[in-house]
Amino acid sequence: MKKGIAISLVLVSAMAFSACADKLTPATPASVVSETSVTETSETETSVSETVSTTVDEEPADEEYYYGDYKELKEGDRAPWFKATLVDGSSFDIKDNLGKVILVNFWATWCGPCVGEMPAFESLYSDYGPDSDVVIVAVDCAEGSRIVDKFVSENGYSFPIAYDTDGEICNQYPTGGIPYTVIIGKDGYIKSIHLGARDAEYQYQIYKEDIEAALAE
Repeated sequence: MKKGIAISLVLVSAMAFSACADKLTPATPASVVSETSVTETSETETSVSETVSTTVDEEPADEEYYYGDYKELKEGDRAPWFKATLVDGSSFDIKDNLGKVILVNFWATWCGPCVGEMPAFESLYSDYGPDSDVVIVAVDCAEGSRIVDKFVSENGYSFPIAYDTDGEICNQYPTGGIPYTVIIGKDGYIKSIHLGARDAEYQYQIYKEDIEAALAE
């Protein structure tokens, strides 16, 4: 994980923003092995009177699931797709939400700035609702589900919060610290990236402006 750039950003804005150093050691991405099949054909002689008809009914295959390159992301990059289980037991898949504006926040219960900005996401979720063109999901980085459940229960948050107990999703979005928030446009590409956070009121305004700009595109 390339930390130099991200850490320097935190230091430059140290007086305004706070971020927690990343305690996670990313796992080496599993290589994706695709099986290929080779069909050998041979020409055979057929009589002129022989008629061969073949009907092929094929539907276009879905695009291969896009996991990204496990590299530091920047604005304009295609956002890696991921699937996750949410605290309420439902599932979330970025692929199913393409065409909407998606805010993805990476956080942990041990990170003070992460916890401090959480009310901003609750307010944004209240503004747009669960069935709008704006999706908000906060991904907990590599903590146990019981820790996350306890935190959510104690604070009463209703916006979608996802488990990432093995850190695999966080590895797809490498960063030198958290909170780390990415705004993904309707086209599936990253519109803005935020590392660190001030207070919840300030962060609400920043994220709101970014979401509205992405909606307008």
